[in-house]
Amino acid sequence: MSTFPVELDRVSCVFGTAEHPVVALNDVSVHVSPGELVAVMGPSGSGKSTLLNVAGLLQRPSSGRVLIDGVDTSTMSDKKTAQLRRTHVGVVFQRFNLIPTLTVGENIALPLELEGHKISSMRPSIEQALAEVGLEGLYDRFPEEISGGQAQRVAIARALIGPRKVLLADEPTGALDTATGDEVMRILRDRIDHGAAGIVVTHEPRFAAWADRVVYVRDGKISAKEF
Repeated sequence: MSTFPVELDRVSCVFGTAEHPVVALNDVSVHVSPGELVAVMGPSGSGKSTLLNVAGLLQRPSSGRVLIDGVDTSTMSDKKTAQLRRTHVGVVFQRFNLIPTLTVGENIALPLELEGHKISSMRPSIEQALAEVGLEGLYDRFPEEISGGQAQRVAIARALIGPRKVLLADEPTGALDTATGDEVMRILRDRIDHGAAGIVVTHEPRFAAWADRVVYVRDGKISAKEF
């Protein structure tokens, strides 16, 4: 059994048709240990986001295995895969993906609410998650009432809520100014230091410097070059 919170084992992703295949990932293997943050870099179209989507169980690979906390997801049903994702994996998107009709607190609670938890019983945990990202007192605000930097931190709080062992972020600083981007990376780094395993896709070397290891993706493959 794998001892890694997240592991990709010889994963390939092929789109398009048999006559015109598009290879997004080609026999990629990568693992992340507890307490380790791995930054993924590479040119546009290299397969970075596909790698993250596969690691986050948002997309099934064409071949290979994805293991989350030692569990091989390759033979799991879509329902079981979605349940494992909600309980073990937190994903932070560049565009936040907050639901505008829900309050900040309701957005953060959504993954646990989908697991059957009542939002009224989760308020202390939500308030703690808000405090962790420096947003005390914003529970009842709506997304349109907060800044872009605050919205990204809400998205991080949503990813941190519950016993998540894997934290993934796709260009989480891309829409933010430098100072706010540094704050976002500090928050991610802090949770990783407390035992989660993390992967962050970024094109900025200054933000990749927060990682323990940087891998470079080119043409769907992990390059031999590591920073």
